[in-house]
Amino acid sequence: MASKIKRRVCVRVNPGEPLNGSGKVCIHLFVQDERGPFVEPHVLHSEIIEDGETVKKQLEAKPTRGRLACDPKRRVAPVTKGGVTIVTPRTDDPRAVTCLKCAATTEYAEMMESMTPQQIES
Repeated sequence: MASKIKRRVCVRVNPGEPLNGSGKVCIHLFVQDERGPFVEPHVLHSEIIEDGETVKKQLEAKPTRGRLACDPKRRVAPVTKGGVTIVTPRTDDPRAVTCLKCAATTEYAEMMESMTPQQIES
């Protein structure tokens, strides 16, 4: 049986963007930090595994404590008020960041500098 409760989700857009659904969503930069205020459940970590003479690079998703680059104390759990759920989109890939404040941080600049031109283009 379908629920009769109307559910709405609020996803913020960047300042100056249109509010009609065509505006650019504000996606924050997730930064790994052992003192951060929240745990991201599935962060990809690369591990190098030596199997005899072969060296393999393997990706593993695991929970990781961190913070947002633009607001280190902000919590990101969805909040529901008056039937509207507010969510905080975030990523650890600097190429996907659209938050203007996150893009102005040193963490963002360092992540972009550490990427190869091939990674930036893909």
